[in-house]
Amino acid sequence: MDRLKIVRGIIYLVTLAIIIRLVYWQFIAGVQSAPSQIKQEGRIPAARGEIYTSDNFPIVANQEAFILFTKPKEINIKPSDIATKVAPLLISEKYSTMEAELGEDELEKKNKEIEQQETSVIQKISEEKLFWVQLARKITKQTKEKIESFNLSGIGFQQDTRRIYPESSMAAHLLGFVGSNQFGEDMGYFGLEGYYDNQLRGKDGRGGQIEDPLGLPILVAKFEPIPPKKGNSLYLSIDRGAQFIVEDRLRQAVEKYGVKQGVVIISDVKSGKILAMASSPTYIPNLFAEFTEDLYRNPAVADTYEPGSTFKLITMASALDQGLVEPNTKCTVCTGPRRIGGYEISTWNKKYYPNSTMVEVIQHSDNIGMTFVSQKLGINKFVDYITRFGFGQKTGVDLQDEASGVIRPVSDWKEIDLATASFGQGIAVTPIQMIQAVQAIANGGRLISPKIVNKIVSDDKKEIVKPEKDIQVISPKTASQITEMMVNAVEQGEAKAFAPQGYRIAGKTGTAQIPVAGHYDSEKTIASFIGFAPADDPKFVMLISFTEPSSSVFGSETAAPTFFAIAKDLFNYWGISPRD
Repeated sequence: MDRLKIVRGIIYLVTLAIIIRLVYWQFIAGVQSAPSQIKQEGRIPAARGEIYTSDNFPIVANQEAFILFTKPKEINIKPSDIATKVAPLLISEKYSTMEAELGEDELEKKNKEIEQQETSVIQKISEEKLFWVQLARKITKQTKEKIESFNLSGIGFQQDTRRIYPESSMAAHLLGFVGSNQFGEDMGYFGLEGYYDNQLRGKDGRGGQIEDPLGLPILVAKFEPIPPKKGNSLYLSIDRGAQFIVEDRLRQAVEKYGVKQGVVIISDVKSGKILAMASSPTYIPNLFAEFTEDLYRNPAVADTYEPGSTFKLITMASALDQGLVEPNTKCTVCTGPRRIGGYEISTWNKKYYPNSTMVEVIQHSDNIGMTFVSQKLGINKFVDYITRFGFGQKTGVDLQDEASGVIRPVSDWKEIDLATASFGQGIAVTPIQMIQAVQAIANGGRLISPKIVNKIVSDDKKEIVKPEKDIQVISPKTASQITEMMVNAVEQGEAKAFAPQGYRIAGKTGTAQIPVAGHYDSEKTIASFIGFAPADDPKFVMLISFTEPSSSVFGSETAAPTFFAIAKDLFNYWGISPRD
């Protein structure tokens, strides 16, 4: 009888212990570690939205990919045996060239990466305390099938997507790329991928089942799968044909003129929409990790420079708009060098044109003539106008990393600052700011902020992207006057031999010395040309900017010929006929 009581007592105690343990795992431990109960492979990554050019071509798309993972507790072979099979396949995905075609240095680099990958795989597989470990992300279907053919225990795959750029490096700076953030999640960096990351990224879904901390399924738990929501797609104003023309001509110019860095921007005059944007040197978004980080930033919006003589257009337009000068006003100080604020100012070629008109001042790109104009404006009006034209502030272009440029406060300006700024020295602007400002001249005085995305489209709605500003900065009369000055500068200026016949083109060259250690380096310049065409009914405005061309320091001999070559291609491409 006593034995029976003892046996019953033991049974009761064991049953009570089991119940207490179940309650603990199901409720107490469950509350404390709820997030870890969902199977990690249950996360269903959302596909990013695509990016389309103006002809609805997917310049950024998604491709089927997979996450490669392991369950260390299910591995029944040596980790090194798995690593030697898997690692070479993972590294080979980074190399588009066949191994037999790789150079000696590249082959050595690849083999070293394979060794490092093998070490990494072994370490991850050896994490016996973990139930699920990610080995690699975004592997291709071909790689997945090769790994599956090995029939390795404890190795599995989860659906994923990878970003692809069908046109390779085309518009790379404009597009940006997709990398991983600190949590291992996809994130857009630079360009449109960075600026519109929240729109493009979508919302991950959840699938699978609930597990307890031991990795066993909780059969009574309810878990409704949540499907992923794809990100929104972007439809751009970028004209793929124009973009190809620009990149091809830019590549040729960089080689021909020995350019350290080149930038080309083309925008639609009436809407402010960007039609093409390219920079050199560039990179390939699919292989961004293979390039140095200094190539990621888009110099068209992120870099500042002294604009040089192209800025004379802004100074002259401001004075014309105030009625302080007329096109036929004569310069009374253009007889020779001037001394202002203790500094001597001269012309770029040491030639002087007494009694030249304002039209001729722009034609000759006369620094002395511009000091005459700026003194009539005065510091307050000059700073007011350049601020109206958008300098010293971001344009609002929808690209990541835009800079605002540098314009000193009015209180810090001196007489010499007014004089040098009138011809584009001592101030810092961005290429996109210059496009915006000269576009206002082409557009009858209306300043429109540049944009690249036309519309954002999701499954259930469409959002039209509009410019942030559309304001009148100078009168239509002033815009017409400065336009005629620019046409005259093209037809009578230093670069007239390169201009295509039969078209009225408004433009202006620029050659700005680069400041180095407190002085200007006469051998290092930024050569540029900005203009629009056809002058009477402008279809586009274009900026060419070359940093440190080695063949010639002058914009008239490098940037201007490139401008006219691209313009001629665009006339043919868009069917713009020459005038009679």
